[in-house]
Amino acid sequence: RKDYGWLKSVSVFFFGKDWVTNSSWHDFFGLMPLFTGSLLISVFALVVAVPFALGAAIYVNQLASLWEQRTIKPAIEFIQAIPSVVLGFFGIMVLGTALRDFSTHEWVSWVPGFPMQERLNILNAGLLLGLMAVPTIFTLCEDALNNVPRAFTEASLAMGASKMQTILRIIVPTAISGILAAVLLGFGRVIGETMVVLLVAGNKIAIPDFSEGLGVITQPAHTMTGIIAQETGEVDKGSLHWRALFMVGLILFMISLTINFVAQKIIHRYKIS
Repeated sequence: RKDYGWLKSVSVFFFGKDWVTNSSWHDFFGLMPLFTGSLLISVFALVVAVPFALGAAIYVNQLASLWEQRTIKPAIEFIQAIPSVVLGFFGIMVLGTALRDFSTHEWVSWVPGFPMQERLNILNAGLLLGLMAVPTIFTLCEDALNNVPRAFTEASLAMGASKMQTILRIIVPTAISGILAAVLLGFGRVIGETMVVLLVAGNKIAIPDFSEGLGVITQPAHTMTGIIAQETGEVDKGSLHWRALFMVGLILFMISLTINFVAQKIIHRYKIS
């Protein structure tokens, strides 16, 4: 038996590459595979969600007719009403199988990571979390666009700019602080999601193989939220395992708090008076 000092224990926890809790010899509680999985899934979800959410917000706010606004906006916001467990079940039964079958076609064999070996992976989880993040980012982006003074738009049009030039060169740059805050809050939304990643991410506790390049998204992963939901009910209160899970939850809380703090700072720093 070898006791570690607090500095060694902290470094092993934050930078350890193993999370082993069923060993007959020794348990390991390394955060890196869980943090890496959470980060990869969340970033991929934003890559999927931001173009759709921002594009929809610009279209609804600036280009759509009244009938289109009354149709598109409620349809997007309705996504928030779908329970995450339902989306996770859809990812297991439908999306995962469909993606794996699609990846076996020869004409997409050039895509990194195709054909997929696992149907429950980062790609599957990222697509579903991206769908869940769209309403949040869409609503906040539209609010940011609404806060742009009408005088800016009128002045641009009066100078001879087209509607699209006004949107791309005046309205969106003016609202960029609100858009960035929306993206950050969307990131906080997806990194804290539990049920979807627990069901469809694959739950493999290992740092993904980054040597595959973009193909890394077709690998299974585990997340910080998923490990808390999966193992909390099995541990004894006050044990080393329980304290490790408590630390994971504390780190998640600090990440969410930091994201919200930065988003608020961005809004206030660049707020239009």
